[in-house]
Amino acid sequence: MQKPQHYTQWRLPQGAKKRIGKGGINEIKYFPDGTKLAVACTIGIWIYDVPTCKPIDLITGHTGPVNSIVFSPDEGTFATASDDKTARLWDTVTGEHKASFVGHKDVINSVVFSPDGERLATASDDKTIGLWNLRTSEQIAKLEGHTEKVFSAEFSPDGKVIASSEAWGGKGGIWIWDAHTYEFLKLFEGETDWIEYIVYSPDGSMLMSRETRGEANFWDANTGKKLKTCELESWMSDFTPITFAPDGRSFATGIKDGGVCLWDIGTGKLLKEFELEEDIDSWPSSVAFSPDGETIACASEDGTIRFWDVNTGKVSKTITDHTPHLSSTQKTEGTHLPSQRTYSVAYSPDGRTLASGYGTKIHFQNPETGEIQTTITGSRENVRSVIYSSDGKILANAEGTTKARLWDAQNGRFLGTFSRHKESISAVAFSPDGRMLATGSHDNSICLWEVRRGELYLIGDLLLTLAGHTDKVTNVTFSPDGDMLASSSYDSTVRLWDVNTGNPRKTLVGHTASVYAVAYSPNGNGGVLASGGHDGKVRLWNSQTGELIQALNTHKQEVYSVVYSPSDKIITCGTNGVLYFWNIETGELLHTYSGHTDVIDGIAYSPDGQTLASASRDGTILLWDLDSILNP
Repeated sequence: MQKPQHYTQWRLPQGAKKRIGKGGINEIKYFPDGTKLAVACTIGIWIYDVPTCKPIDLITGHTGPVNSIVFSPDEGTFATASDDKTARLWDTVTGEHKASFVGHKDVINSVVFSPDGERLATASDDKTIGLWNLRTSEQIAKLEGHTEKVFSAEFSPDGKVIASSEAWGGKGGIWIWDAHTYEFLKLFEGETDWIEYIVYSPDGSMLMSRETRGEANFWDANTGKKLKTCELESWMSDFTPITFAPDGRSFATGIKDGGVCLWDIGTGKLLKEFELEEDIDSWPSSVAFSPDGETIACASEDGTIRFWDVNTGKVSKTITDHTPHLSSTQKTEGTHLPSQRTYSVAYSPDGRTLASGYGTKIHFQNPETGEIQTTITGSRENVRSVIYSSDGKILANAEGTTKARLWDAQNGRFLGTFSRHKESISAVAFSPDGRMLATGSHDNSICLWEVRRGELYLIGDLLLTLAGHTDKVTNVTFSPDGDMLASSSYDSTVRLWDVNTGNPRKTLVGHTASVYAVAYSPNGNGGVLASGGHDGKVRLWNSQTGELIQALNTHKQEVYSVVYSPSDKIITCGTNGVLYFWNIETGELLHTYSGHTDVIDGIAYSPDGQTLASASRDGTILLWDLDSILNP
């Protein structure tokens, strides 16, 4: 599996020349021989060499985040489940794709082999469990009856039954199915409405369920009688991952701040607590015992995998550089924690630096090497928008709170905060002369702020508040001459404002749903404005008259970002994993690029127009070579 190139160039989609970021972690599993670790993440499956913690392969093929990974009983293959509604089979040695299992109508949350290695079971958001023949890849049964999303399905070790659990709102408890007749047999009734996942003990005598009240319950696998409850501590998340030790005598849980706990199965008592010396604000996403039981690997939402020595209670090594990210269950059901994806990207005016919102951080990176030059920390929520001033000296950001911040783009020094909105700020924009900052907010308003250039304190007064939108403002942009501001909103409109007076000038009506993106052509180009949104259209408007010039079709793909090329000849939009490129004059679709596994919220051309950077919620940035588009 060893790759000769740097990992930023592994398994790149056609047209891409570099990938920055490894994606967020959903689940980790040791290879059966213990020498490698598989990481199911938002862009594929990373394979790491355990002794060195170096990546040795990236397996791609799924078009959505990978939620679950499991090795076959004969250790020759492993299976994965994905948001793309499919499960896939891969060769353990080569990483070669062996088969795909297609039939679910929604996200697949988990996948498991039958003990004899002949079948595969998949649990899906479509409220069903699929059973698949591994030799033919055909679906042999569909278990129906769940009334909510199915989070987990497990074969008993003897292969006779399947246990499953479902999301909040359904029948609380564990469902038991006959694995051969596919009949529903009985329900082990729980005391909560939501059992996140279930697992059989290695000897098959017990089931353990992880429930949302902060406890792990043990059940007699035959009778359904609850044997005992392990009260997990208050500092554990409702989504604390659990794994059995290979000897079946203990289990491990990940805990807040990157640590792990080891528990006795017989008594339910805490045996050991392993804590980091430093305090990190991060929840666990997955834990895994090494096959020899000597090490516990724990993946945290901060994008780090730590390997804990069971005997010493110390971290022996770490894997880093994954995107801070929430597990698939937290993503699905919602939580107070930020989802921590890559939402925004911007080139510096000289093209030498790429700034991006990376979870709650801002990274300044060399676009040629991907090397991080500076990192800004301190945000409590996701960085939703970043933008450079025209001279490249200042960076502004919106971070999912009511505040916008300014930073020295050279050294990352904090320069000040703008705060007046009542709800979170979704977008920021500098005026062309850099003396004004616009902030668009979920409180339906836009604020225009003075930026005091050349002074010690850059934060100036609130100049104007623009009110008129009837729903959340999603984006803002200044006209090239700086006299107008355009804004988009969930209210399905684009509005144009006089920057000097704050008076509304035009309301552009035509989108049939929320508008997420708006952009002026950089060289004026007759005052053409582009907008895109939920209805899958990129609309080009005459900003002077409000007339619709043309509508560009993305074939029902929602449009989350829009940008013009520096030459004004091409317009590009980002959708759910796909980039569209159109000729502005003719409206001809020139090209599409696919490769991200989630929504593309941020796109930016390099100043020379030769490269496009796309930032996605899959936690990565892809740099695309545009030569074939510019010179067909």
